[in-house]
Amino acid sequence: MHLTTEVYEGMPADSLLRALTPDELENLLEYAHQRHVKKGKVLFEKGDPGDSMVLVLSGTLKASAWSVGDREVVFDYVGAGGIVGELAVLDGQPRAAQVAAVEDSEIIVIQRRFFLPFLECHWLVATKVIEALCQKIRQSSVLLEDNAGVAMGPKLARGLLRLAEEGVNGDCNKVNLRFPINQGDLANYVSLSRENVNRQLREWEDNGFVELGRGHIAILNSGALAEIGEPSA
Repeated sequence: MHLTTEVYEGMPADSLLRALTPDELENLLEYAHQRHVKKGKVLFEKGDPGDSMVLVLSGTLKASAWSVGDREVVFDYVGAGGIVGELAVLDGQPRAAQVAAVEDSEIIVIQRRFFLPFLECHWLVATKVIEALCQKIRQSSVLLEDNAGVAMGPKLARGLLRLAEEGVNGDCNKVNLRFPINQGDLANYVSLSRENVNRQLREWEDNGFVELGRGHIAILNSGALAEIGEPSA
């Protein structure tokens, strides 16, 4: 497959794709194929063979699993430039989570049998994959910390700010989350009930901290949310 200059330059600076030289990228994509994934499409289920990894060109993917009480737990949202499925590809074990598209997305699929030999010859790429894994471990640590007795307001504030890290800046310091998210999915991401999330967001909307729309949340006052999310002394 061929990756256009526009798509390549649109990737975040820390993306795996941007870490490659043009020749390295051409070599990698020789063994890859591009797919269009419609909103709601499940790419793989928890327990599936870990025979491929995915690079996101555009759109957003969600990694999640279900608790004993049949409640969805969202581990991460992965946008343009991000990697999904690299852990199973590296260790050859079954998938640890379900991955689905939360909006129409363009992805690159790379098979394990091609990617591992490629890594052996390209240590810079291996370093980027390790960095991505470390980031996910840190993210998991943050989620565990938030689930361990953190109050509702700080927990929701931290979750919103994490989702806003790659958001789109609008007018008057407004930050639009980079993908549409409903309050149910947000509740699953921060391990709160939908009712509590709705109640807290409405209060913050009245205070001018956030802007709510149909499947849309924008942050109007990041400083206020950061202060709410600070650990208690």
